[in-house]
Amino acid sequence: MEALIDLEQRIKTWFADYEVYIMPVIRFFVMLAVLLLMNWHLGYRLLLMRWILVILVSLVCALLPWSGMTALAGIYLLGHVSALSWEAAVVLGVLMFIAVLMHYLFLPGASFLIVLVPLAYYLRIPYLVPLLAGLFGGGLAFIPTGLGVAMYYMMYGLERNAQTFLDPTRSIQEQFLTAVGILRSSRAMIVAVTAFCLVTLAVYGIRKLSIDYVKYMAVAAGAIIMLVVHIVGSMLLDLTLSYGTVLFGCVISTLIAVLIVFWCGQVDYSRPEYLQFEDDEYVYYVKAVPKIVLERPEKEIMTISGRGHGTGAEHQAGRAPE
Repeated sequence: MEALIDLEQRIKTWFADYEVYIMPVIRFFVMLAVLLLMNWHLGYRLLLMRWILVILVSLVCALLPWSGMTALAGIYLLGHVSALSWEAAVVLGVLMFIAVLMHYLFLPGASFLIVLVPLAYYLRIPYLVPLLAGLFGGGLAFIPTGLGVAMYYMMYGLERNAQTFLDPTRSIQEQFLTAVGILRSSRAMIVAVTAFCLVTLAVYGIRKLSIDYVKYMAVAAGAIIMLVVHIVGSMLLDLTLSYGTVLFGCVISTLIAVLIVFWCGQVDYSRPEYLQFEDDEYVYYVKAVPKIVLERPEKEIMTISGRGHGTGAEHQAGRAPE
């Protein structure tokens, strides 16, 4: 256990020393993965599928904050969808506008969750996002996670109905109705949005409790709620659902979340401290739990001198050799 904690502390120290270089690299590869997935599943505009453009956009996003990366990903997606159907692009644009509006009104700084949810779906670990949003996000983190689910099902529906949108005999009204129907008639999306929102809220609420190993308990509770909501929702809405796939996704997401919690630091619950202080308006009762930090042995440096017959210690002490 001490070896793992020591490794974790060394990696965190290394990350803190080189964070200014590591974060742009992370943003580059995240954006690269997002663009490649868009090109693979919704590659309707050939210009956007050129490798040079994909690399350039990813490099630009490496220098931008997460919100800028989200905005460029949305523009890229609209470019592909507009080549498929401008009616579908209008519906998708309205959905994006609602997402941006709710983001800036309620939870600025968490727009990257809208991008991470579709990416996690394609990587087969979608349930990891609400667990991490509840652990490290605010109480309103369920908003971008829910919008991310809606964005994924919109992209999935466009991909499945591509031949319908490409039919030249269809009227504008029929195209709009098909695009809107992707969101309105998707029972799987309703179940998923409900599950993601409930899990995010539950994990956030539990991790605020003052109990031992609360983050691990929050992750376990979130995974159970995710599984229960999917099972109950599929029964109520008469939805065909692969319970094995959901169970596997919950298990994998839980394991990854537990590793991330461990990475963020271990707490020594055997040595809690209780503090009490007050000001003019309140009396504060605080429970402080120390983190487990291993003390590294100090390196001893001995100076070896070639002059005379004395030892290095004698020279360091300022004594002349006899």
